[in-house]
Amino acid sequence: MDRKHSKLLEMSEVIYAEPDMTKKVKFDRGEMEERIVDIYVSADTLRDSETCTKREETADTAPNNGPGDQHSVPFQWWKRPSGVAAVCLGLLCVLLLSGVIGLSVQYSNVSKNSSAEREQLQTSNNTLTKERDQLQTSYNNLTEERDQLQTRNNNLTKERDQLQSSYNNLTKEKDKLQTERDFLSRMVTNCSWQKFESSWYFLSTETKTWEESREDCLKRGADLVIINSDKEQEFLFNLKKRVWIGLTDSVTEATWIWVDGTTLTTGYWYNPQPDNAGPTGEEDCVEIQQDQRPLKAWNDLSCDSKLNWICEKVV
Repeated sequence: MDRKHSKLLEMSEVIYAEPDMTKKVKFDRGEMEERIVDIYVSADTLRDSETCTKREETADTAPNNGPGDQHSVPFQWWKRPSGVAAVCLGLLCVLLLSGVIGLSVQYSNVSKNSSAEREQLQTSNNTLTKERDQLQTSYNNLTEERDQLQTRNNNLTKERDQLQSSYNNLTKEKDKLQTERDFLSRMVTNCSWQKFESSWYFLSTETKTWEESREDCLKRGADLVIINSDKEQEFLFNLKKRVWIGLTDSVTEATWIWVDGTTLTTGYWYNPQPDNAGPTGEEDCVEIQQDQRPLKAWNDLSCDSKLNWICEKVV
């Protein structure tokens, strides 16, 4: 008992000794927990040992009543509070370790599931991107074809318009040629028509008023003659007849207008014409006289007078 007691005293001295703060010692957490438990166990053992020693001393001084009066006190550390704390701490560590392992397994499963879902989403995204690109390509091709068709349609429309214009021009030329053919046919039948430069001229064989003479020319597809040059004036003068020409101021006095609506610029009047000095005082139409010079042969006359006339057809 003395030997055990001395060992416990040494342990208590170690426990309650003042620590050397100048030394640096590294402990693992598990090792530290074990040493804390050992310290608590050693302290409790020391207290139990002291109690047992006191009891033995008391027993030695007390009267001996026999073997039945002696009691042994067994040492059961797990029943002490420090032992319970150590057990709880161990169980807590086990529970924490189990929780960490469970969380690790769950995180691994979640990571695998997330990776699988991410790969599926990436695959779906790639498929949709490919389909979008294909649709964009199809749209571009259709747009290009549409533009080509539109261009072709515009070209065909332009060609159609050109052909229509050509057809209209040909129709006009045909009608003009038909009119000229009919006119030439009539001139061949009637030898009263004569050609000078680019026009045909009809000299009447009867006399009429200026208005009646113009109506006859219009029926023949012509009109009273319009004189545009000295050569034409000389040609008409040489026909050797007193004739009406297509010049009048019946609309506005002293403003001489040709039958095509143009204003007179060059006149071949003989002096003092035009004088508007007829018996009625109204001389609004023009004739070519034969007793004058070729370029000085015009005279104003009453439109109701009856004369021969000259029709002109420009070819």
